[in-house]
Amino acid sequence: MISNLFSRSFIFVLLLSGIAFSQARQPITINLAAAVDGKRFNCSETYTGIGTTGSTMTVSDFRFYVQDVRLVDKKGKETSVSLANDGKFQSDRVALIDFEDGTGPCKNGTADLNTSIRGSVPKGKYVGLKFRIGVPQDLNHLDPSKASAPLNVTRMMWSWQSGYKFARIDTKTTGRPNGYVLHLGSSDCKTDAATNVTTCGHANRPEFSFAKFDLAKDVATIDLRSLFAGADVDTNQEKTASGCMSFDGDADCAPVFANLGLPFAGTAAREQSVFTIKRMPTTRASVSGQRR
Repeated sequence: MISNLFSRSFIFVLLLSGIAFSQARQPITINLAAAVDGKRFNCSETYTGIGTTGSTMTVSDFRFYVQDVRLVDKKGKETSVSLANDGKFQSDRVALIDFEDGTGPCKNGTADLNTSIRGSVPKGKYVGLKFRIGVPQDLNHLDPSKASAPLNVTRMMWSWQSGYKFARIDTKTTGRPNGYVLHLGSSDCKTDAATNVTTCGHANRPEFSFAKFDLAKDVATIDLRSLFAGADVDTNQEKTASGCMSFDGDADCAPVFANLGLPFAGTAAREQSVFTIKRMPTTRASVSGQRR
């Protein structure tokens, strides 16, 4: 009898150990960077040769939200990253990447940078990365004055359609000294009066997929020149907002949406061309982590 009880207890302990082992997790950091021609982005820099007109550009804001972050193993299996809620740049579902530092043309921004995504995954070997720029639909129409960080940033909200700007890149160019902007977000949004549920005709959440990504060595890098390739950043379509506000009728959005891998106004999506994977420089702090 005692022997049977001991055997059963031993098996039970082994089962619990197996469950604990299967649920073991590892912390991970995904590093991101912004660049122009391979050189790290800086608010104080002036960039030349941008877009179809070879415009001169300064940048005053450069932020975007990231959601649906996944790592991929050798067999192609995707594993969702559980984001670490830090009460500032990340909740458990969305992260705010912030490349502006509140200096120079970015003086209306904040001093803090956030150039990494932090979280955890089950222990394993991962070789690839996927993520989307965006805010999940069920969170996209919150009141930012009442929302938790990082969805409490009012400058990342569109007041007229009660949705978030998934990406905000504000610039001044040779032909648009008063400002050329890219505000990416869902469009054609309508709220049902009976249910108070908002739906959007165009989600506009681009996905970025990399078959090879080494967490220890690689940086997912967005290049501004590539983002505006094929776009006339100096001339604005008449009777539309300055730059691209993600509306179907604004042809100024077409080249940028194509570069992001998004469909636009009946044109099918193509492969994105704005993010590439770079090896981390010797000084890791130069492209990753937070500054507070």
